[in-house]
Amino acid sequence: MSNWHRRRAAYRVIVEADAKALIERFGDQAYSEARKRQHYQLDGDYVNRPEYHWERVKVVIRRIERQR
Repeated sequence: MSNWHRRRAAYRVIVEADAKALIERFGDQAYSEARKRQHYQLDGDYVNRPEYHWERVKVVIRRIERQR
C-alpha cells in the first residue's frame, strides 16, 4: 500500500471519529453542529482540520443516521 493510500485511510478514520463524537455529544443535532463547524472553519476557526473536513463529516453523519 502506498503512502498516499495510508494517509487517506488514516484521514477516513479521523472523519468517522469526528462524526461519531458529534453524534454522541449532540445526538439529533450532530449534523447541525457539523454545519456550524464548517461555517466557522471558513471564518478561520477549526483550522486544525483540512479544508472541507466538516463537509465530509456531515456526509458520514447522514450515512450513520440512515442506518439507524
